[in-house]
Amino acid sequence: MASRHHEPGHSRLLCHDGDRPRGSDVASIATTATYDDSTQEFVINTPFRAAWKDYIGNAANDGLAAVVFAQLITRNVNHGVHAFYVELRDPATKEFLPGIGGEDDGIKGGLNGIDNGRLHFTDVRIPRTNLLNRYGDVAVDGTYTSTIASPGRRFFTMLGTLVQGRVSLDGAAVAASKVALKTAIQYATERRQFNASSATDEEVLLDYQRHQRRLFTRLATTYAASFAHEQLLQKFDDVFSGAHDTDADRQDLETLAAALKPLSTWHALDTLQECREACGGAGFLIENRFASLRADLDVYVTFEGDNTVLLQLVAKRLLADYAKEFRSADFGVLARYVVDQAAGVALHRTGLRQVAQFVADTGSVQKAALALRDEEGQRTLLADRVQSMVAEVGAALKGANKLPQHQAAALFNQHQNELIEAAQAHAELLQWEAFTEALAQAPDEGTKRVLTWLRDLFGLSLIEKHLSWYLMNGRLSMQRGRTVGTYINRLLVKIRPHAVDLVDAFGYGPEHLRARIASGAEAERQDEARLHFRQLRASGSAPTDEKALLALKAAKSR
Repeated sequence: MASRHHEPGHSRLLCHDGDRPRGSDVASIATTATYDDSTQEFVINTPFRAAWKDYIGNAANDGLAAVVFAQLITRNVNHGVHAFYVELRDPATKEFLPGIGGEDDGIKGGLNGIDNGRLHFTDVRIPRTNLLNRYGDVAVDGTYTSTIASPGRRFFTMLGTLVQGRVSLDGAAVAASKVALKTAIQYATERRQFNASSATDEEVLLDYQRHQRRLFTRLATTYAASFAHEQLLQKFDDVFSGAHDTDADRQDLETLAAALKPLSTWHALDTLQECREACGGAGFLIENRFASLRADLDVYVTFEGDNTVLLQLVAKRLLADYAKEFRSADFGVLARYVVDQAAGVALHRTGLRQVAQFVADTGSVQKAALALRDEEGQRTLLADRVQSMVAEVGAALKGANKLPQHQAAALFNQHQNELIEAAQAHAELLQWEAFTEALAQAPDEGTKRVLTWLRDLFGLSLIEKHLSWYLMNGRLSMQRGRTVGTYINRLLVKIRPHAVDLVDAFGYGPEHLRARIASGAEAERQDEARLHFRQLRASGSAPTDEKALLALKAAKSR
């Protein structure tokens, strides 16, 4: 279930399948395109109501044509899902052409500027040449040919051409996170509340540790997601420019997009909500965009591939790569691997590693913090978690392909949650690696130092997020685990003076933010209030605070 979204008013509609009963299972769509060699046409049919194509951008009102995915049938053989160009409407009247029907999906939770709708086809005839035939073709006599022999590989190669949707969503989600953080951090440097450290001046919100925690950790993740997106764009360009367009390159691109899009879209929703709350009631006003942006981005976790389903795709690729390492291995290699794995588990779970860490730390929080701050230390912890999770699931699923189908499915289902968690851990590692590689491109040492603090904040935030795994699996001692939060707090203090520079680096001006609280209006309001009270105190006519009188009275009584 997916759609290609465009702005309303465009004359063309590009869409792919949303047959309802199968959701994300595009391979099982029900719409058919049957070749009629007597007329050299394909006949497109949607056989039942539940197979209508749904959530298609521009389908309800504006789309004139569509790329329709359907099961290609010729000579009574189903060759699987292929793409067809189909005219939808009369350009003059905007009325559906004969055999084509549809309706509006209705009001959505967001993105209502796009007229998502449903489509269905009844005996719609299109020329044979309307088959998009890069990967499969049908001759005049109905003979089917393809340069890709495997039907499964052909299907995934064809869908791979639609990967730009996931690439675009990843970038849009990162951009939304940047806009939210620029607005919230700018506001937090101007909004004052509570005079904790001064008798006269209130603190700016960004000086409070909790405010730094809620914004800076998400700022670090946004930088990581942004650097990872740049790598995704480079991979996308390599494939579609033809520079690196092998089957392996396309698989890598599909897997990378499927790994990054879930993390960035989930992160965008989380960041928009946290930034909205961090700006208090002002954040809830539509003029400051948090609420409307969150509503529009809500669907991002679903279209172009449901996030959980995409992570399962990534997990299967990780399992395939894991299995490939041992496909040609002899018994001796496998036996040694099993022994090593068993020894590793014993080392981690019997507490031996914890004891070694405790001795190395020698009771010093500082030494433990330095070990966690170290780049290789972070990489080892993050990579070890991925490798261990994949190996554990791989071992549990070993031999599943030899079981009867229902037993294999049941075994896979028992470990589905661990699979998806392993894929998410892999995607987090990809983001951390992208951030680390980007440090080498820093223009000067000062910038590199600040970005390194931000990278460390991202890495340690991931370790803190999954701390229970590291403790339960013996990767961290209890003592070292306690230092994670302490070092994160130290990084917050270091990053604080550079917070505005870090969000200014996104390059968004007022015309991009379009949020009143990021316009400097709050600073003017606060300055006006401070000037008023300063002048009142200087005049000598300011009323005496009751608490000050009570304090004076208590002092005299002593």
